[in-house]
Amino acid sequence: MQRSDSSVRGLPAMPEGAVLFGDYRLVPSERALLFRGHPVRLSGRAFDLLLALVDQAGAVVGKDELIARVWPRTFVEEGNLRVHIGALRKALGGDAHSYVENVVGRGYSFVAPVRHVPHPEPAPEPAPPPAQLPAARARVIGRDDVLDWLATQLPEHRLVTIVGPGGMGKTTIAGAVANRLVPTFSGHVDFADLAPLADARLLPSAIALSLGRPAGSNESLDTLIGALKNRHGLLVLDSCEHLIDAVAGLAERILRETSGIYILATSREPLRAEGEWVHRLQPLAVPASAGEGLSLDQLTACPAVQLFVERATAALGSFVLDAGNAGAVVDICRRLDGIPLAIELAAGRAEFFGVQGLAARLEDCFAVLTRGRRTALPRHQTLRATLDWSFDMLSPEDQAMLCRLSIFRGSFTLDAAAEVAHAGAIERADVFESIANLAAKSLVGVDSGNELVHYRLLDTTRAYAMEKLRAGSEARGVARRYARYYCALMASAEADWEVLNPTEWQARYGRCIDHVRAALDWAFGPDGELATGLELTAVSAALWYQLSLMEEYRQRLDLALARSADTIDLAPPLAMRLHLALGHTLLHVGNMHDIDERSRNFERALELAEQLGDNDTAVRALWGCFTDALFRGEYRKAHFLTGRFGELAQGGGDMLQLAWRRMQARAMHYLGDQHAARAHVDVLMAHPLSGRRRPRVNGFQFDQRVSSLAVQGRVLWMQGSPDKALEVARQAVAEGLELDHSVSLCFALLLACPVALWTGELAAAGEYSALMLERSRQGSLPLWQFWARAFDAAIQLHTGGGGDGGAGFSALERSPFCSGMHVDMLATLHGAMLTPRAIARADEGLAGWSMAEILRCWGEEVLQVGSFTQAETLFRRALAVAREQGARAWELRAACSLARLAIGNGGAPARQEARHTLAEVYGFFTEGRQTYDLRTAAALLKALA
Repeated sequence: MQRSDSSVRGLPAMPEGAVLFGDYRLVPSERALLFRGHPVRLSGRAFDLLLALVDQAGAVVGKDELIARVWPRTFVEEGNLRVHIGALRKALGGDAHSYVENVVGRGYSFVAPVRHVPHPEPAPEPAPPPAQLPAARARVIGRDDVLDWLATQLPEHRLVTIVGPGGMGKTTIAGAVANRLVPTFSGHVDFADLAPLADARLLPSAIALSLGRPAGSNESLDTLIGALKNRHGLLVLDSCEHLIDAVAGLAERILRETSGIYILATSREPLRAEGEWVHRLQPLAVPASAGEGLSLDQLTACPAVQLFVERATAALGSFVLDAGNAGAVVDICRRLDGIPLAIELAAGRAEFFGVQGLAARLEDCFAVLTRGRRTALPRHQTLRATLDWSFDMLSPEDQAMLCRLSIFRGSFTLDAAAEVAHAGAIERADVFESIANLAAKSLVGVDSGNELVHYRLLDTTRAYAMEKLRAGSEARGVARRYARYYCALMASAEADWEVLNPTEWQARYGRCIDHVRAALDWAFGPDGELATGLELTAVSAALWYQLSLMEEYRQRLDLALARSADTIDLAPPLAMRLHLALGHTLLHVGNMHDIDERSRNFERALELAEQLGDNDTAVRALWGCFTDALFRGEYRKAHFLTGRFGELAQGGGDMLQLAWRRMQARAMHYLGDQHAARAHVDVLMAHPLSGRRRPRVNGFQFDQRVSSLAVQGRVLWMQGSPDKALEVARQAVAEGLELDHSVSLCFALLLACPVALWTGELAAAGEYSALMLERSRQGSLPLWQFWARAFDAAIQLHTGGGGDGGAGFSALERSPFCSGMHVDMLATLHGAMLTPRAIARADEGLAGWSMAEILRCWGEEVLQVGSFTQAETLFRRALAVAREQGARAWELRAACSLARLAIGNGGAPARQEARHTLAEVYGFFTEGRQTYDLRTAAALLKALA
């Protein structure tokens, strides 16, 4: 027998005869494709592709395999394959994707059922009637687990209902499951589309027609039951929601009076019939965000993205997910809640708008998501039509409730809904019943995964209901109740902020941030209520701090103060709180251009607090003034402010006394009195309440336990206990990570990074600085980003690891974030980071804790140009300052510098004196012998021997 041309080309030899699919007949031996008996013109390559795909119908054939079969011994580009696939699809006509599907990232698949017959085909033998099911128009994406579960459950449970909101793909899933079960029910699988029915009395007739019975409009339920009694089969009832009571009654009677009929129903709410098993169909999975670190292959495997790419490919002829459009595609899928219909409609509009343009236009999704398939049901032609179908079936009370709930931007509780949505004829008790109805109809989602149940509208449903709300007369009243409710809730959060641990507090209040944003947007908008906006801005401070949203909060505060100045005379208590909040916020996001504004806000808050006799707020404002002074490098002023704080703290309880002690320790450390700082640290750490975690006592923004560890570690290092300092630093970072509070973690890293650098632990320093940069970026904390970049520049200078090192430091020195405290610190990290500003501060006695090290580094700098006498003077001055301050670490470094000077330029007496000085200082250290400075000192002592 002569070999077919397909074998010559490298394709497998097809069996003699024909292959049938749809209305097509494929005859491989004749290289012919017929449509209803008429020849279809195909190019040779397109025909070969068809043979290759039909040969493995239902499987995915890889692109490389197709190219190897169709173009053997020839190199061709993948684009050539796409061209011929396109030609094949065009030749098949109609909905060609019912035959050839592109499986993104893998290849192509022939998805239509095929049947092999002899050629010419003999007269068919009698067979069971074919199942009357809707044709599968496309591959079902991301639902394999659902299909498997339903196909397993249906033979075991006689009534299964697929429940979900409109556009979720219930009909598609039902059709796919029914097709799977055709063999199980010997072909007796019947599909009844109930959507067109407006009268429940026609239900028996519609089902009878699906069974192939010549039923008229007067078909009775008794007659239908009689026809089903001796039948074994599956009955699919699609779109039951508008006839829910009638369908439930019919289903119960079928189950009760027949033994072989199984029912698969689809509805937007359960039938609540006896024996019903419900499967709630969830949206397709979407990535959390475009920037969550997923590769393109991982994004392509995400069901929602995969659906968009496949439908966009179908609409555009070719579409490739790449780095340029991945963010827009993910944004589209997320904003459409992973709803298959909405994603399909969006992909169809990508041809007109482009992917980026489509993402930008989704604010008005109902205007954009139109032009569904011409063959689709009318309610699936547009997103608005889908939601109209659901909305029109609601009672007037539930319609009003859905519109009112659209005010919630994010999840909400029943208490919140009751406060915001009750009005007019709807009482508080009615709210609960109405939400239960809406949840049953899949218009309100329920999240019961936590101790407190939360509810949420899908974004598309919310946008639809919000349109309705704004078109009516209730919008302003609902928005007012919404803003005032969250104003009251944030007052409770503020009180709880000082007594709950961070995990408990965030679990209770963290979800409120989207509501606070929405309420503020309304309050400061054209139809808003300014007084409520001002109050909410002030009272929500704890939420912004806890979530580390400092930059956004600063913008909110600036707007509040600007609007209040333009329109109303701000009440002193509210003005005090707004100024205090802005001062705190500028500690973390303000730069040197904002430093005076930061000071003014703290001072104004303190002034108002004293006028009002508000001791609690005065304490908070003084803490802000103190921290502001430290950040500016004004250590004497900071110390003075601790005295004022102590006066206010008297009689304020143990925790306030501990806060004063902590401030004293920090002030004395930065001022340069390490003995006094250590005395306060020892009292602080020995106090029984010091280890008790009350993170934000009196509104201070750093976790107070982490703050205590930070000052303890700094003092330990300065006093010559480097190993203990490293251990405390590690402990502070571990506790900061456990808290998951960016500002507190960055405060811990402000200890850990320099201690690791000072001891020569460069790998640890690199890990700490990278962590600080990551968390400060996540929290939009530019001041802490500056610290991270400073530490990284120092690491690069120490390692010569190919970073920008000195160039990076030059940029840092010019940065608007570089304050007095920063230049003091930078000089201690590496000699090349010494600045004229730092020298001037040290020479004037302003550098406090870092003065000795700055003087020493200055000496090393002048030594480089041959000024030996000046260098020695600076080294001796540094040694004296370090001894006076109790700073053993700086004393050791100054002694090492004097020793190097004596080795290189001094005689025997100078060498002997230098060795005596260094040996004396070295002997004070009882630990840390493997740290960089102590190893250096040991080597110098050996050289001086």
